[in-house]
Amino acid sequence: MAEAVVFYVLEKIGDALAEEGLNLLRSQLGRETSVLPEIKDSMTHLKSQFNITKAFLAEQQNYSSQGAAYDAWLDEVKNVAHKTEDVIDEFTYLTGQTSRKGSKLMGLFRRSTNLDEWHEIARQLKQIEVTLQKLMSTRELYGISVGEHKGDNSLGQESYQELWSDSTYFDTEEDIFGNKEEKAKLNHLLMHGPETRNIIAICGMGGIGKTTLARGIYKNKEIENAFNCRAWITMSQKYKVEDLLRGILRQVREKNVNIHDQIDTMDRVNLVQTLRSYLQDKKYLVMLDDMWSRDAWALLNHALPENNIGSRIVITTRIEGVASIVNNDCRIEPKRLPWKDAWDLFCHKAFQRIDGKRCPEFLNHLVEKIIQKCDGLPLAIVVIGSLLNYTNADEKEWNMFYSQLSWHIDKNPELNHLKNILSLSFNSLPGNLKNCFMYCCLFPEDYLIRRKRIIRLWIAEGFVEERGAGTTLEEVAEEYLQELVHRSLLQVVERNQSGRAKGFQMHDIVREITIARCRSERFSLVAEDPRQTKLGIEARRVSVLKGAEAVESAAGARQLRSFLLFDEKVNDAWFQKAFANFRLLTVLSLEGANIEKLPDIVTDLFNLNYLDLKGSKVKEIPKSIGKLRKLQLLNIEGTNVMELPGEIRMLTKLRLLRAGCAVAGEGFIVFRAVRLLSQIYHLNDLQVLGDIVASEGLVDNLGKLTQLRSFGIFVEKIKYLKNICTSIRRMPNLVRFGIVSCIEELVLDLDNFGHVPSLEWLRLRGKLHGGVALPMLFSFTKLTFLSLEWSRLQVDPLPSISHMSNLGQLSLQRAYDGQLLTFRAGWFPKLKELHLIHMEHLNFIEMEAGTMQNLDYVQLIDLRSMITVSHGFQHLTSVQKLVLADMPEEFIESARGEDWVYIQHIPSVVNIKIEK
Repeated sequence: MAEAVVFYVLEKIGDALAEEGLNLLRSQLGRETSVLPEIKDSMTHLKSQFNITKAFLAEQQNYSSQGAAYDAWLDEVKNVAHKTEDVIDEFTYLTGQTSRKGSKLMGLFRRSTNLDEWHEIARQLKQIEVTLQKLMSTRELYGISVGEHKGDNSLGQESYQELWSDSTYFDTEEDIFGNKEEKAKLNHLLMHGPETRNIIAICGMGGIGKTTLARGIYKNKEIENAFNCRAWITMSQKYKVEDLLRGILRQVREKNVNIHDQIDTMDRVNLVQTLRSYLQDKKYLVMLDDMWSRDAWALLNHALPENNIGSRIVITTRIEGVASIVNNDCRIEPKRLPWKDAWDLFCHKAFQRIDGKRCPEFLNHLVEKIIQKCDGLPLAIVVIGSLLNYTNADEKEWNMFYSQLSWHIDKNPELNHLKNILSLSFNSLPGNLKNCFMYCCLFPEDYLIRRKRIIRLWIAEGFVEERGAGTTLEEVAEEYLQELVHRSLLQVVERNQSGRAKGFQMHDIVREITIARCRSERFSLVAEDPRQTKLGIEARRVSVLKGAEAVESAAGARQLRSFLLFDEKVNDAWFQKAFANFRLLTVLSLEGANIEKLPDIVTDLFNLNYLDLKGSKVKEIPKSIGKLRKLQLLNIEGTNVMELPGEIRMLTKLRLLRAGCAVAGEGFIVFRAVRLLSQIYHLNDLQVLGDIVASEGLVDNLGKLTQLRSFGIFVEKIKYLKNICTSIRRMPNLVRFGIVSCIEELVLDLDNFGHVPSLEWLRLRGKLHGGVALPMLFSFTKLTFLSLEWSRLQVDPLPSISHMSNLGQLSLQRAYDGQLLTFRAGWFPKLKELHLIHMEHLNFIEMEAGTMQNLDYVQLIDLRSMITVSHGFQHLTSVQKLVLADMPEEFIESARGEDWVYIQHIPSVVNIKIEK
């Protein structure tokens, strides 16, 4: 964990050493700059020392248990890194304060009381230099060096891994629950696949049952008899290829083949040649359990010959990159156990001493809670169930265990098995990814973590490294997120219309383990118990899930860097009091907060990078927002803010400005945008802007925002359209664009829109010129989302967009005044969602066989003239859900009666009556 802290502090030092900030200080402090070279020299020296420390820690990771002396030394390294971070952030805060006050401050800084703050920064940095140097000397004094510590006989995490793998050998058939389909598939691939050597991968998160599934098949007598020889190898994160080869060779050799003495003295090349030669004419089965990387595969691939007699290699892994060496049809991904299987497995383990291994009725409610916490993870169910088997079947005792479950998972040595197996994936992460993953536990249990939100939080925290001008921080952060998914640490639970992952979850037990780790490492504190009233003096990030009104801000809370609020019950007065000590805050997330006024202290948080007020009741953004010169994100979407002050133009580091909201009502205007009272064309880093109201000064300079990737604008006057279209053509990175007419009769004349090659998401709300689909639509081939609203088209728009082969979601809302829509064969091959809404004259939808072959979801809302179900629905065999809302009674009766035959194949047909 120390390498994560060191990585973080190195990023902070790098930012602080940027010439921009130092030059700003020189210009503002005038002659009083003698202390600045001293500060800069100290930071440069510390950066060098921490770089060496980081390299040492990275190398040390390649070895297992390092001993108590190393652990104690590591704690001191983390303390120094945290102290360095505090001083650097104090430096950044004072820099922001200085730049805000400008020339008026020069007189103040000549006073000793103000200069003392800068000299104190210099003094503390010097002290840290000395401390860090002493730590390096201490490491040498006690012989703490790179290499495996030999004196520790305790079980390391890898030993737990091997112990768990070996223990599954003794599982009987009745011990294995669930995954029947996966078991059948694995059996089929082993017994009935091609004669060529076949590689099979079982991939999933730790504890999901990969080893149990593989071991159950491996022990099967039919499988054993089908192969001439077999080998089972449990791999670790830190293996030697020679040991793997020797292990396989010892297991596959015939007893009468005397090569045992030779094996121990063979080098790597001879081992490969010997194994390959021995297996060349044999039908073999090799199981490689818990493979962590592809590094060894090059040699193993040569050692295990492709002999075309039905040989098989089975790999179990948590890592997507490892599983990628096999074809998709040879991949097996065990699922979490469904409720019945989870219940049966838990009872089988927890009530072994009770006849029938059944749960006593008086414990049902507690068993349900425990199983829900295990969330279908077989390892958690087995380990916790086995522990409870040794307790009395007493309701009070079980209730106490459940109330202390988080403690047990973290501290109970009998659950070390669970904790260590699940921690292996975390421990293999590089430092920056450890920070990113730990941040995910700040969200509530079972919370849907949105891709964009977590990426922006990581960037604001400084966890994401720069990779040069050709790659954005958002792109790098998305790679981090995918890596966490590929390592089975986060699960994808929601995808957008193009199949891109957009919603993630952390398993409940993994989250509990991570929360405990974050608390012990002083990374973060999660307040989710109303009785937890203290924020603590050491937590650097705080997430308040419930009971916020009882939480008191500790006097030592100046070390806080992030504050995330999920409790919506607190009021304005609480914020004013709570924020009194949050001087160095970097991230402030108040999404959904019950406040009407932004606390005054917020605009004095000069280190603030991230301010999220989404869904709160805030009515106004003060002019003092301009003081937050480091702000990267400002989200006021869904608030009551109607306009933003001119001081927004001072936020030159802003990357995201999101505003506007949906408002109630059935009429034309159901959205509201925000007015900008200044030109913002010099916000060069802006990537997301919307929804804002067009104005003369704004549209004249939009083209200068060349970094925009997402843009939404509301138009009140037709004269603005030409400049908007011209500006859009100057935005080479634009992926999302939405334009809304504020007046029902205003025609969106977008003939000058031109071609935007990167556009993937387009929303047009307003009357279209001539009542026909825009010619510009023919140039868009990458669109995955298209919404046409209030377009008043007289001609079927589908032929004009039928070339959009990548379209994943299509929404037509009051878009067409005609009677017939026709979907031809071959159109929209990737369409997943279709929404047809409020088209009062539409009475028939023609759907040819072969159209929309991947359609999953259809929504029909208020199609007043449609009284029968289109027979073309019978061709939409992939549809899983059909939602009918405010459809005519005749249509509903038809759907339930004679036309049921056309939709009977759809698993879910929902009829909703919307209250007006």
